[in-house]
Amino acid sequence: MAGSARFRWGRIVLAVLAAEALPIVLLVLVVVVYSAIRPAGSRSPEEFAPLAGNWVGPIGGFLATWLFAWWAARRAPPRQLAHGAAVGVGTAVLDFSLGMLLGGGGAISPVFFLSNAGRIIAGVLGGWLAARNSTPAGSG
Repeated sequence: MAGSARFRWGRIVLAVLAAEALPIVLLVLVVVVYSAIRPAGSRSPEEFAPLAGNWVGPIGGFLATWLFAWWAARRAPPRQLAHGAAVGVGTAVLDFSLGMLLGGGGAISPVFFLSNAGRIIAGVLGGWLAARNSTPAGSG
């Protein structure tokens, strides 16, 4: 129990960073594609980016957190749920901190709060999925 019961902090930190980075990379790709195919007279990429971010950030953040929480938790029996929750909370805290630091001090959008709550839920779901799909030691 000593080896398997401890937290795998390295996996948790790596999962948090990856779950935060993936939606950012996806948003950059969406804006690059938009700027390459946009019709004349449409919004500039600079005007389009925040609008796309309102969709890509929350949806991509949820899915990336779910995926990386599952990844971090799947090799952490019997603490899969705790590992997933740690990834969800860590990703929400990182995203919220970055948003506050880079947001320019303006009003906080309700979407921003919902997005971070979604990350926590996604982390718990990822941990739950890892626990649900794990096989007991000695079987399989």
